[in-house]
Amino acid sequence: MDNDEIKLLLVKYITREADENETALVKDWINAHPENEQYFAQLYETWQNMLYLNPAVINEDKAFDKFSAATIPQETRYRQLYKWTRVAAVITLFGVLSTVLIKHYSQNAQSMRQVLATKGAIRKIILTDGTLVWLNAGSKLNYNTDFGKRNRTVYLEGEAFFEIAPGKKTIPFIVNTKNYTIRDIGTKFNLKAYPNDSFFETTVVKGEVSVEGNIDNNTHEMSRIYVKPRQLLRIYYHPQKEKYTYKPDDTQDIKNLSEIQVMQIDSARMDKYDGWKENLLVFDGNSLDEISKVLERRYNVNIVMDPSLQNIRYSGSFKNVASIDKVLDLIKGNTAISYSITGNTVTITKNNDN
Repeated sequence: MDNDEIKLLLVKYITREADENETALVKDWINAHPENEQYFAQLYETWQNMLYLNPAVINEDKAFDKFSAATIPQETRYRQLYKWTRVAAVITLFGVLSTVLIKHYSQNAQSMRQVLATKGAIRKIILTDGTLVWLNAGSKLNYNTDFGKRNRTVYLEGEAFFEIAPGKKTIPFIVNTKNYTIRDIGTKFNLKAYPNDSFFETTVVKGEVSVEGNIDNNTHEMSRIYVKPRQLLRIYYHPQKEKYTYKPDDTQDIKNLSEIQVMQIDSARMDKYDGWKENLLVFDGNSLDEISKVLERRYNVNIVMDPSLQNIRYSGSFKNVASIDKVLDLIKGNTAISYSITGNTVTITKNNDN
């Protein structure tokens, strides 16, 4: 595809005009290169900001219908003209968005700031608008140097807890992840989007957030879910045929979305989802496979596990435990495992004594 074709497809996709084949082409293009993904994210963000500032344009079909009723005769012989009018409107929209992007894209590319929380570390930062952000181990947060002036948008890979500072309604706080855009409508929420996890997850402590993106792959449309206080939204990235056999280290792009969970969380158990920022590890019936991913990031180790142990479930909590061997000793006391540590590698095997 040439540049003009992909530009038209991008705008058709964002404005929900793309058919199934066009949607597939757009996804392939986005996934082909990180720069393509970043360009799409900025284009989508600009469109979302336009909708936020002018809710009346959210329903594109009604807008087009109103336009056609006033300007285009409804006789059959004019249907082709109507079709091309819609295409022209899409192109016009792209022109508007592109003008904004071209103006800022080159500056943004040179003015990005990145905050890293390396494996084994947790970082707390204060953004220029006063927002508090805790970054969990193995996470990174990107944002523009003009954050707080013209936008309050950040880009997250990994896990973070946000305590949003009050801001102007005309400058919404937005978190972009690889697959979803999260718009803050409240105050405090946790967001988990590690690239090697098989799911996206957000937990709202106070306020409300909206999660926007291709949530239901069957419709190939952008959609939105609102998550309210003490609710958890989890979206798995795995085909329906593998609904109960997903692998947490699966890094494939979203092809089929087979499970969306929205759960009410008891306030007394909220620390399972946000306790990490206080050096608290909470496992509530998690599999050893899931636990190993958390421990790898927390203690900066590589865990090699006997596959037969991956589905064993464990519950327990750990506060300010400085070394992984103490965690494993406690797990070992309740499960049939043994372990050895060589350098940075932890090997977990069956306990043959049980």
